[in-house]
Amino acid sequence: MERRWTDMEELDLDPRLGPLVLYTRRFAALIDAGVSLMRCFELLQDATGDPAIAAANAELSKKVGDGMQMSAAMAERPELFPAFYIAFVRAGEIGGVLDEALAYLAAWLEQERAAAERLRTNMLLAQLTARVTDGAAASGIGRRVAEALREARRVARVASFCRLFEMCLTAGVPMKLALATAADILPEPGAKRVREGAEALGTDAPIAPILAEVAELRTVVSPMVATGEEHACLDHMLRKAAEFYDAEAADVLHSAARLPAEA
Repeated sequence: MERRWTDMEELDLDPRLGPLVLYTRRFAALIDAGVSLMRCFELLQDATGDPAIAAANAELSKKVGDGMQMSAAMAERPELFPAFYIAFVRAGEIGGVLDEALAYLAAWLEQERAAAERLRTNMLLAQLTARVTDGAAASGIGRRVAEALREARRVARVASFCRLFEMCLTAGVPMKLALATAADILPEPGAKRVREGAEALGTDAPIAPILAEVAELRTVVSPMVATGEEHACLDHMLRKAAEFYDAEAADVLHSAARLPAEA
């Protein structure tokens, strides 16, 4: 049976996304202000009013207090903390830039929520109009918008890889560890290939050829990294690559938002 998109499952919003944004942004502000990690957990316990996040925060406080890394503790609650979230927290821990990592996460989550809400609203209006004359058109609108959202998320993941890699390097994380840490943001099997390449990376060996073996990184990221390595400005080129993919993701979402009106 042909799958129908009229229920908009691709655009359903997690009701805890808003509280997670709030939790993350407040966490970033506290860390940036120099508040100790354990004190942060105390101050954040009732910060969102969300019972699930409050329970997770209490668990994090206990496990971190017992010596566990916060990213490892978060990994035990995947229903609240996605893999990309944990990857940024781990990078922040390794590089000593946890406030920067959390601030980026909060901004990313806010953009994700705003984009999904806008597309969902536009799609609802278009489907209501299309159903009057053509039910198939209503389903097609949903399909196109959902596909656009998936593409935007894919592109945003590449931008996050570049930003995460740059964050580690500018924080002084060794190249092999920085590359392996950034790999966690990528989907498999690309993440595995980058981790394997990082493990085998020799002293002063170029990393662009490793990235060229990953489909998502081959076209833009690998050539820009090669330029950065050649001219000793790798962090700058990674930042530019992240900006390029951020703009591409925004363009995809902007085009998708116009689809219903043009259908």
